[in-house]
Amino acid sequence: MPDFPRALRGYSTAQVDALIGRVEGTLGRSPLYAPPVTADEVNRTRFGRAVRGYRMKAVDDKLEEYIRALEDEAGGNRMASGEVDRLIGLVRNVRFRTTRLTPGYDEQEVDDFLDTTITTLRKGSARASVVKKSEFATTRMRPGYRQAEVDAFLDRLAAEIERLRSEG
Repeated sequence: MPDFPRALRGYSTAQVDALIGRVEGTLGRSPLYAPPVTADEVNRTRFGRAVRGYRMKAVDDKLEEYIRALEDEAGGNRMASGEVDRLIGLVRNVRFRTTRLTPGYDEQEVDDFLDTTITTLRKGSARASVVKKSEFATTRMRPGYRQAEVDAFLDRLAAEIERLRSEG
């Protein structure tokens, strides 16, 4: 079990430890006391935040290693390009500021779309047109992601996917 550094506000230690225990068990590195976990399930996992939790970047980096190991064990169809891995890291680590009383994009919808995008990038089936056509519900009286930031990131992501497709 990795020993992650702590942060003032970080990922919930109990949630991270539970997932990593399942991953380690699935990979045969420790006893498995819960159902096996898949790479997609690890990718979709979102942790709560806690005071004195684990440093988020350290956990995210380790989860990327685990996802690769799970995909390799399952015979995943992941493209071997370093550029694709860089793009996956970009999507995984993007952070948007939130709005309160002004319109914003529904946070859950954006997060779900980004998770799906990571999965399609790994499979080599990501399409710039899907990214360009993505639409999200608008929030007004509850927090949402700033629309301009999300739109700018998705434009950049679509351009990167087009570039990868033209090079491949």
